[in-house]
Amino acid sequence: MKKTLLLMLMAVMSIAFTVQAQITLPKTWDFGNDTVHWPLNSGTGVADKTIDELGLYGKADGSILNMGAITAAAYTFSDGYAGTNRLQLNGSGYTSSTGFVTLPTQRYLYFDVAGKADVTVWFRSGSNSSSRTVYVTNGAAVLAQATTDAAGTGVIFTAHKTTAGTERIYIYGDSACNIYKITVNGATMATGNSAKNATKIFASGSEVYVSGITAPTRVSVYSINGTLIKNMDSKSDVSFHLSSGVYLINTRSDKGINAQKVVVK
Repeated sequence: MKKTLLLMLMAVMSIAFTVQAQITLPKTWDFGNDTVHWPLNSGTGVADKTIDELGLYGKADGSILNMGAITAAAYTFSDGYAGTNRLQLNGSGYTSSTGFVTLPTQRYLYFDVAGKADVTVWFRSGSNSSSRTVYVTNGAAVLAQATTDAAGTGVIFTAHKTTAGTERIYIYGDSACNIYKITVNGATMATGNSAKNATKIFASGSEVYVSGITAPTRVSVYSINGTLIKNMDSKSDVSFHLSSGVYLINTRSDKGINAQKVVVK
């Protein structure tokens, strides 16, 4: 069966992320001062984009154009870090109809971490009169979150990835938030891709295939709005039928978490 799935994977157009080489940590994304990678801009303008090994996701249909905008807004944080610019999320990582979800569906940053790691975020509210929350999740659970005061005072917080496997890390807000800097320490990382040893997820017609399963794995299917469609457990490659549409498929095992979007026709 695995050989069959591999042949189908090579023949069918998949929307899997491109595999890139891992890079050595520590890694820093300094939106406040790195104008080479993060010049002033009005937003990503596309559904999915990778800049300096950091994934930026707006919305599946590409209709969110202002997510990831870099604008001038100088601020000095309590630890002395000073940023001239900011990265604006310009909205929440989920829709009002679903409410908070640990696997965001829009306006989020993401990267893949192999091994234990600490993720630190410097951020402020995107409002002068409202408190805002930023979440760091692995798609299944919140690793850490922090909330600003209504005055928009800068907040620094750290999330801890304590597992040895590969997981995709997501960073997003409950509304418009301004991210100034992110650091990742303590592991190796491959961003904007599925790890080489991760499960492969793809669709052919109305069938979805999950291959590369070598350990007990929980497979979860979500609608594009974050609604859980189905859960299943498997110790080997699996396939299942879905109605036409766009879905988020999440696999979780002791080897890590893999999350991917598929289009079912």
